[in-house]
Order: sequence, then C-alpha cells, then structure tokens
Amino acid sequence: MSHLILAALDPLGVIMTVIGLGALIFFHELGHFLACRLTGTRVEAFSVGFGPEIFGWTRGHTRYRIAWIPLGGYVKMAAENPGEVNTGAPDEFPNKSFSARLFIMSNGVIFNLILAFVFFVWAFRIGVPFQRAEVGDVVPGGAAWSAGLQAGDLITHVNDKRILGFADLQTEIAFSGEDELLTLRVDRNGESVELVVKPEYSEDQGMPAIQVASSIKPAAAGVIAGSAVAEAGGREGDRVLAVNGRPVHTPMDLAAAITRLAGEAAPGAKTVPVDLLVRRKDGGEETITFPLALGERPQAGIQPFEGRVVKALADRSFAGLILQLGDEVLQVNGAPVVDFGLLREYGPAGDLGSVTVRRAGKVFDLAAKGAVTVRVFARSVAGDQARSTARIAVRPGMGADRSGLKTGDVVTAVSGRTTRTWRDIVTEVTGAKDGAIAFRVQRGETPKEITVTPSRFPAEPASGPLGYQFARQQEFYRESGVGSAMATGWRRTTLFVRSVVLTIRSLVTRRVSAEHIGGPMMLANVTYRVLDLGWGKYFYILAIISVNLAILNMLPIPILDGGQIVLLCAEKIRGKPLPERIVGYYQMVGLALILGLMVLAFRNDIVNLF
Repeated sequence: MSHLILAALDPLGVIMTVIGLGALIFFHELGHFLACRLTGTRVEAFSVGFGPEIFGWTRGHTRYRIAWIPLGGYVKMAAENPGEVNTGAPDEFPNKSFSARLFIMSNGVIFNLILAFVFFVWAFRIGVPFQRAEVGDVVPGGAAWSAGLQAGDLITHVNDKRILGFADLQTEIAFSGEDELLTLRVDRNGESVELVVKPEYSEDQGMPAIQVASSIKPAAAGVIAGSAVAEAGGREGDRVLAVNGRPVHTPMDLAAAITRLAGEAAPGAKTVPVDLLVRRKDGGEETITFPLALGERPQAGIQPFEGRVVKALADRSFAGLILQLGDEVLQVNGAPVVDFGLLREYGPAGDLGSVTVRRAGKVFDLAAKGAVTVRVFARSVAGDQARSTARIAVRPGMGADRSGLKTGDVVTAVSGRTTRTWRDIVTEVTGAKDGAIAFRVQRGETPKEITVTPSRFPAEPASGPLGYQFARQQEFYRESGVGSAMATGWRRTTLFVRSVVLTIRSLVTRRVSAEHIGGPMMLANVTYRVLDLGWGKYFYILAIISVNLAILNMLPIPILDGGQIVLLCAEKIRGKPLPERIVGYYQMVGLALILGLMVLAFRNDIVNLF
C-alpha cells in the first residue's frame, strides 16, 4: 500500500509505471498489426487500452487510439467477429488462409517474447541486483535443516543449474515434483558442498518450501524517523550485540529478543525498558536506553510442542555425532531439558559440555565431540514438530507460565472455541479482545480450565524491529559483453517461460495456492518498487511481465489469442467455421473465466496491500 501512495506522490514513479506496462501492451498489439500488414489484412482499429478514447487519429482505413483503461489493447480487423458482414473482400480477416490467420493471431505472443529477450539483454548489460542466495536462517526440523543446510551457506546451483539469486532458488523449489529430490551445490567457507533436499508443501506459504530464509545484513541500513530507537540515538550502520544483556547475532535474533522481552513484561505494563548494546559504524560500542512501547496484540507465551525425544538430526551436525534417533535428552550441561524448542532459546549459554540421555531404558552421560556451543547443538536436533496437534510448550516468565499452563498440555478450547491444531490456537488467541483468555487443557487424564492474562507484542514499526531497517544481502550481476548478455538473456527468457507454464500447472493441481495470483495493483506496485534498485532491475521486471503476458495470452480462453487459435484450428479440422451458437457458448465460458480470474486477482491485491 505504501508503495502505491509513494507512486502517487512521485511523478517519475507514475510515469515509468505507465510507460513500462503500456510498452508491453503496445508491443503485443504491434505484433498483430504488423502481421496484418504483411498478410494484407485490413485493420479498422489499433487501440492501446480499453474503454473510452483519450485521443486518436485516423490514417487510411485504421483508427489509432489511446483508451482510458490500460489493462490491455486490441487490433480490430475487418469482418473479424462472428455476426459481422463478410463481403468476400480479400483484405477481410475471414478470407485469409489458415496459415495467414494463425500467423496474425500468434504474432502478438511472439513479439512479447522478443521484447522480453531484448529487455533481459538490456538489463544484464546495465546490471541487475539480485537478492543473494545466502542462507540466513534454517528452521529446525524443516527440509533444509534435515539436509544439513547451514546459516552462511551460499547456494550456487540447483540440480546443476546455476542460480543468480534467492528468487531462483524459490522458483526451483516451488515447481519441484511431489517426491522430487533437489541437489543443492553450496559454497561453505570456500568449500563446495553438495546436499540433497526434499521440498515439503507448506500450508503457510501455499507452495512447496524447504523452510529457509535469506541472509540479512547484520548492520542497520537505516532508522525510521520518530521511532523510539531513533529518538534514543540509533543510527544507520548500528549492529545490535545484546538486548538487556542477552546476546543477539542477527536481525532475526533481535526481533525474537524484543518479542520475548515484551512477553515477559508485567501484566498491564504499557512499556518495558530496553538497553541495546550496539557497535557503531566506526567500530565503537555504545549502550542505547529507551522504553519499548507495547501494542494491543495479545501474546500468550506458548509455542508448538516438540518434546525432548530425538525425532530428527541435521545432517553433518555435532548433535548427530553423539545422539541417536529415539534418544530422550534429559539434561544439557546439567540443566533439565523439557522441550527442544525451549532449549534453543532458554538453554545454557556457552560451550556444550555434557548431554544426559535415556537410551533403551538406560541413562547415559555423553561428552561433546569437538568445540560447539549449546546454541548450535540445540539447533541441530528436533523433536516432534507436528503442528497438526494442539500440544503446547510454555515459555518461561510469560503470561501462560504465570497463569499456570504447563509444557505438554493439550489445548482443547480457547475462549470457548474448540481447538485441534496449533493454527486453531493462534487464530483464537490473536482474535481475543478482552484482557484475559480462557484456556481449556487436557493435562494427562485431567481436564483443566485456566484463565491466562496475556502479555503484548511490541508496538514496533512494521518495516523493522524497534525502528531499525535491515536490508537483504544483494549481489550485482552484469555481463561485460553483448554476446554474454544475449546468452544470459536467452536463458532467462526460457527460464521464465518454463516458470509461467509450471505456475499454471501448479495452480491447476493445487501445488501452488491461488493466493499468489496478482492483478494490476500488484504489477504497478512491483514496477514502481524496482525503480529505486536501478534501471537494470526495472527492465528485468518488465521482461518477466512480458513473458507472463505472452504465455497467458496463449491460454485456450476466448478473448485471448489462444482461444482464437483454438477456434481457428477447429475450423481447419471441420472444414468450415463452427456454428455461431457454439462459438457464443465458448466465448461466454471464456468471459466467465476471465472475470473470475480478475476478481481473484483484485481480491488478492486488496488483501496483500491492506
């Protein structure tokens, strides 16, 4: 939403968005128009846009026009539509040969693909910034974690195909087969390592995923004016080292630390004091003190239950050297373990010394093999992470803990509404309006009613924790010569043709959620948003959109080029045009499909923007 507002305030943003999208439409229609000229077909109108005419002119038999609704365009040929009078003139569309009409109908798509290739070549000659395919975080128990992927790994190839950025990785994962294994080649501290990962469908993301996040620069790229940290002296280039004495290593750690701090605040508190130890851009360290405001969103202080029985071990990990599947981890460095998820956040600081486990009914003390911290050890072991249950782990010092909930409780109802999964619990807790939340839990054989006075999440700015803004790691890719730019441009064109086709297939098979379909607001938003990344990225995005227009126009839906080609082929097979009644039904079904897709796209645009 904010980008559309900025675009409205920035004339250059508006102009370049309109010019960019208009150029794609114009070039598509130009393909049809030139094909008509080459085949001697009379064109009655050449329109960029639909609806009322803004301005236009007539030259020869053709009316050239610019219309108000910039969502497409058309070339109107003589006697083109059913019901129009066909005088038998040789320059009328129905009187042309099958090959000539097929050429006319397909040339718009051909021109969009040519334009995409040209834009890709142009973009790579200028230079294109990509989000670096460096791993920033790996979700314990996820597919990437099980394969042995680690924070700091730079992914360079997927199934021997070179990737230029994190988006390429996501594309290959999203379009993987249901049981397909992907081979990742990664650069790990200068050493090339190959890992095999099996993507798993993510309900949250609506597509296959491996549960990995891209790397974020550790130093702040900026500070939001007026935020608490800005008022207290936070500056661009700050690297946060600790929050109230607790070490943090990444921006994700910082976000987790302030959420935890807010959760541990006393009931009814409006703010909590924050002491940030930061390293300045010049290398000096300084402590920033300020109050953290708490928002209205309730935080109960619970998370999905994992337990302490080993269900999975990360490949090539320290934990894998001493633990076995089925081990029950009782203690780490002498401190009791009740849940692996809690161990990762609340476990002992420092190096791993000993691990006490129960294995086959016997208790053992195991010594660490090699130098490893408790934090790294805890992140390489996972328990039962099935979110399909309503069993919870309780975070120490937060509302649920203070109210009497226990790790291992099964939540059967929240605020009187039945809960069967972790998502049910989140939905009910998030929607709670009053100051207390009624939990019904099953503890062993005993049902209990417990009223939880929740804490609150931080009232932090949406663009970054505390008001700090962090940037993803970027990598600039530029081809030095025209030949290499053309080779890369061709590979990108074929890559995105494949991606669009696979997207359509995945939407039909429900491997990718329809929530990922975007409309004109998303296109305008994306086109404007890349302007601040340079002209290379601008032309790169236009090239992707041009490929999308080409492939989508080939769908066998009336109104689109693909639908017209279907009718043309049916006429060729039948030896004469289809009856007008059949064509009419076909067009009505196609129109309904188009309108349905538009409604879905607008709905997704509105949900995503607001």
